[in-house]
Amino acid sequence: MIQRLNPGPGLADFWTEFKRPNPYRWPVLGGSALLTGSLMFMLTDHAVSMNWLVGAVLALIGGVVLAAVLAEHVRIRIGVLAVAALMTSGLVYQFTRERVRIPPPPPEVTYISTFEQGRSDADIAASNLANQKEQDRLRADQKAREEKAKDAYRALGRATGIDVDAMERQIAREEAQDKKPDTAVAAQRD
Repeated sequence: MIQRLNPGPGLADFWTEFKRPNPYRWPVLGGSALLTGSLMFMLTDHAVSMNWLVGAVLALIGGVVLAAVLAEHVRIRIGVLAVAALMTSGLVYQFTRERVRIPPPPPEVTYISTFEQGRSDADIAASNLANQKEQDRLRADQKAREEKAKDAYRALGRATGIDVDAMERQIAREEAQDKKPDTAVAAQRD
């Protein structure tokens, strides 16, 4: 198995091919590094705003590529260069169109105590009693609204020919059954 996955011959073949005299070696390598670095930077979270250090490194690589092209006296075909630039620009443009909105940081919460310092036990008990009365009133209002809604559904059921009383008896039996403790569970507790 390891003989089939051995990278040694592939690396040796790459090095042999790379050592061959080729006037386009450094420009192609530099251009590839420039494009790869640009695309990798655009895929990071830091690409939202341009980092001057990254921009300087990419400009330096671009300058080295230009110098290598001029030093190698590479004959540039304008048509091929235009097609390559158009394809690369189209690819880069597709990456730049995507906008990712980072959610804002959660607000800082400052807790403010609404209770006075040094309240007596009688003040606390009176406050709790007033709060409990308010809660009881709200629960009674909620129960009245629920009962009114049930009456409306009962009237609708009777109007459509449904036996509402039988349904209510069935619901009461099911609720009573649910309230009874399970005999197996009760036996295990004892």
